Amino acid sequence: MPIPNKLITLLTDFGDEDGFVGTMKGVILNIHPPARIVDISHKIPPQDVDSGAFILRNSYRFFPDGTIHLAIVDPGVGSKRRILIAETERYLFIAPDNSLLKYIFHENHVLRVFEAENHNYFLNKISHTFHGRDIFAPIAAHLASDIVPEQFGRQISDYDRGRISIPIIKKHQIRGNVIHIDHFGNLITNIPSTQLKNKRILSIKIGTNTIEKLSNSYAEVAEGELIALPGSAGFLEIAIRNGNAGEVLHMQRNDEIIVVTE
Repeated sequence: MPIPNKLITLLTDFGDEDGFVGTMKGVILNIHPPARIVDISHKIPPQDVDSGAFILRNSYRFFPDGTIHLAIVDPGVGSKRRILIAETERYLFIAPDNSLLKYIFHENHVLRVFEAENHNYFLNKISHTFHGRDIFAPIAAHLASDIVPEQFGRQISDYDRGRISIPIIKKHQIRGNVIHIDHFGNLITNIPSTQLKNKRILSIKIGTNTIEKLSNSYAEVAEGELIALPGSAGFLEIAIRNGNAGEVLHMQRNDEIIVVTE
């Protein structure tokens, strides 16, 4: 019988300076040598669960069916917070029970969710500060070796589904907010690009600034000019060509964006 060779992705706020990620990979490969491991990101801002959730949301669906997505942004490490294994029609997700999987729960048909509590699938010695090494990585490795999720613990229904920010949509106005600021300083809003399709935009207000049209590419404006366009995540984005909109506009996550249409 062939040895399972499932793909494991890693998303954490561990950075790449201290060897945490490499150690997790060592644990996975020691338990299940054929494992294939792909890094999504390890530069989530420390303890920023919302950023981790959004980046996972934009990444997970581009991987093959059967992929195991391991996500750790875990301010509650060492506490009694639970560790989840969530099963959707295409993937398995491993994460702390702290809303890190909120987009997964809101945008997918979730088949089952388990609390991972079977110590037989953890390392023998468990630290209070590095569950990524001692619990999460072993779980991922064992799942990749075809241990079924129900072997790890009981099925639960009272997990943290999180809250998704939803824009207020009226006939001629959409009121949304910034949900993420990316590496380039682009402001990603919660306004779906589909809500703007085939509509004539009269104004897009961001703080004290106003944009009078929706563009399709950065090349449509001059360098340093403010622009609004449909982003790759499927939401309206505000950017400055070759600049950092977040810094220049002094905008933060949750700040309001107002779109007026004809």
